Amino acid sequence: MPLLFFPLWMQGCNPDHEILPQRREVSTELATFDAGAVAVGDRETVPIYLQSTGRGPVTIFDITTDDPEHFAVLESWKTDDLNGDGVNDGQVIPGGEKDAPSYGLVEINFRPDAEAYFRTTLTIVSNDSEVTEKNDDGQGIWKVVLRGIGRYPCAYIYPLFQDFGQRAAGGYYSLPVTVENCGAVTLTISDFDVEGSTSFYVPDSTPIYVLPDTASSFQVAWIPASQNSESAAISLGINDPDFTEELTAVGNDCLSSVDTVWDEDGDGWFACGGDCDDEDPSINPGAPERAGNSIDDNCNGDVDESANPTSSDGDGDGYTEAGGDCDDEDPSVNPDAAEIINQIDDDCNGDIDDQTDWFDDDGDGFSEREGDCNDDAPLVHPGASESVNEVDDDCDGVIDEGSYTYDDDGDSYPDYIGQEEVDCDDDDPWTFPGAPEDCDGRDNDCDNLIDEDTGGVDRGACDFLVERAIVDTIPDTGCATTPAPLVLFVAGLLGILARRRQDT
Repeated sequence: MPLLFFPLWMQGCNPDHEILPQRREVSTELATFDAGAVAVGDRETVPIYLQSTGRGPVTIFDITTDDPEHFAVLESWKTDDLNGDGVNDGQVIPGGEKDAPSYGLVEINFRPDAEAYFRTTLTIVSNDSEVTEKNDDGQGIWKVVLRGIGRYPCAYIYPLFQDFGQRAAGGYYSLPVTVENCGAVTLTISDFDVEGSTSFYVPDSTPIYVLPDTASSFQVAWIPASQNSESAAISLGINDPDFTEELTAVGNDCLSSVDTVWDEDGDGWFACGGDCDDEDPSINPGAPERAGNSIDDNCNGDVDESANPTSSDGDGDGYTEAGGDCDDEDPSVNPDAAEIINQIDDDCNGDIDDQTDWFDDDGDGFSEREGDCNDDAPLVHPGASESVNEVDDDCDGVIDEGSYTYDDDGDSYPDYIGQEEVDCDDDDPWTFPGAPEDCDGRDNDCDNLIDEDTGGVDRGACDFLVERAIVDTIPDTGCATTPAPLVLFVAGLLGILARRRQDT
C-alpha cells in the first residue's frame, strides 16, 4: 500500500482554528502623575510613557482627560495614520515583554488659571486585549490620575532705590538689583519698562527665571548725558500679581541722594543743603561768622556781618549756638527739630536726614527706601539670614521660613503647632491632615494608612484602576497552536499504516 504523505506545515498556524491571538497590553509606570506646583498662567508639560508589555503591538485610538481646560492632551501623541487618510490619528506601540517593554509617549500640558488644587482622570483607549473595562466599541480602557497645583509666585526685589551719586558725563555705570523668589513656583520677569531719562536702562536679557527659594540679579545701567540731574522709574513685567513696586534710579541728583560724595569737605553739609563752599569745612550754614575775612562763613548771603553772641538765640527757636543750635539764623534748625528730607542737619546731631526713609539709621547698609523693613535693627535687612524668632529677618514678607513652625509646602499646615505635629510631610503639598488620599504610595491624609479609601479599605484609593483578565499559561508567541483535527487524523493514519507494514 503506498504511503500517503501529508505536508507537515499543515499542523502550523491555521488562522481559522489553531492561532492564539497575541496579548496586547498597555500600561503606565504610575497610577498618579503629578505636575507639581506651577505659577498661575504658566504651563507645565508632563510626559507619560505608555508601556507595551504584550507580544502584540498596541494601537492607541484615543487619549482624553476629564478636564481639558487645565490638563490638555497635546496632539504630539498621534504618530501614526491608522485609517490611511494621510493624517496621523493614533499611535502604534510595538509589542514588548514584561521585563523589556516597548514605549510610547503622550504629553499633558497643565494650565492652572487660579490658586487651587487640580485633579483629573486621563483615559487611554486602545486595542488592549487583557483589560476588563471596555468602551461601547469593545476597545480597552486604561486610566490614570493627573494632578497639579496652581500658585502665585512671590517676588522680593531690593534695593528699590538706586543712587548713582555724582558721575561724569559719558561714562558707563551700573548697580545690581537682587531678585529673591520667596514662593513655591518659578518667578518670571518678562520685561522692563523705563520711564524718565533714557540714559537709564536694564542691559540684562529677558525673560529672567528665578526658581523657588533661590535668588538672581539684574543690573540697572546709566550713561550720564550731562552733569545735570537725571532720574527714571523702572517697572517690571513680573508674574507676581502682588508686586507693584517700581525701581527708582537717580544720578547727579543731590536733592534725592544721601551719598556722601555730595559733602566733599566732610563738614556734614551738602551743597544742595546750603553749603556755599563745599571745599572748605569751616564754611557751611552751621559755621560761625568770622568778622574781617570777607567770607560768608555761615552761608546766609551776608559777608562779615556782626555775629550774634553764642549765648543769644538769634532765630528765636529757643536754642543758642552755645546750647547746640547749629544754625541760629534758621528757627526750623535746632536740637529739638524733627529731621526731614532736605539735605540739612535739622536736629544738629551731625547727620543729614537721619531717622528718615532715606537714611540708613542702623548702619546695616540699607535704608527704608532701599528695602530695610526695620531700620532700627541692624540684624534685620534684605538678604539677612532668617532665624526662628517670629521676625521677618530678611524683609521678604515671610516669617521664619524653613523652620518647623513655617508651612514650607504651602498646604496651610506647618510641621508643628506648639509641641503637636500637624503636617506629617511638610515638603509635600499633597500631604496634610484631611487631604484626599491618592493612589501614590503616600499617607496623604496623615492617618498612618496608605492609599486607603474613605472607608479605610487598604489600597481603596486605587480602585479607579482598571483590572486585567486572568492570563492563561499558554506561551505568548506569534503562532501558538493547539492540535488541529486534520493533524490528529494524519498522525493516526500514519500509525495504522506503520503497524500494517510490521504485520506483513
